[in-house]
Amino acid sequence: MVGPRLVPYDGACAREVVAWCAASPYSREWVRAGATDPDAVLAGWHTDPDITGHLWVRGDLPVAYGELWVEEDEDEAELAHLVVDPALRRQGLGRALATELVTVARAIPVSNLFLRVHPDNDVAIACYATAGFVPVSADDEATFNAGQPASYRWMRHEPS
Repeated sequence: MVGPRLVPYDGACAREVVAWCAASPYSREWVRAGATDPDAVLAGWHTDPDITGHLWVRGDLPVAYGELWVEEDEDEAELAHLVVDPALRRQGLGRALATELVTVARAIPVSNLFLRVHPDNDVAIACYATAGFVPVSADDEATFNAGQPASYRWMRHEPS
């Protein structure tokens, strides 16, 4: 059996990814109301060529999904749309996914890595902290939230 690994998202499991998002109050907002075609939802997430989707898989089964939004000219990337199969949460999969996405981003290379999370999502915030993410300053958070649809908790990766 092949161990857990990160693979490029190939469109084969859009239904699962969208269902995982719908199962969480923190990620269901990523799926537009009335959206009925999971393939179209994920295709919409990947319209920008600087966005790459990735699956964390165990054997041949996808267990988590995440994206890298790369801004090479800004020397930064954002980890986005991180979601874990609800039946498999609290097993370290979110941390593993975030850690592997950091490795991919550092290999591009980009120096500055960020993510944003709903401020009430204490489980995700703790998960990302174990993957090396720390809160940005209050001033940076206010700047990053300008123009956003919500006030997020922003975190940056601290290289070890």
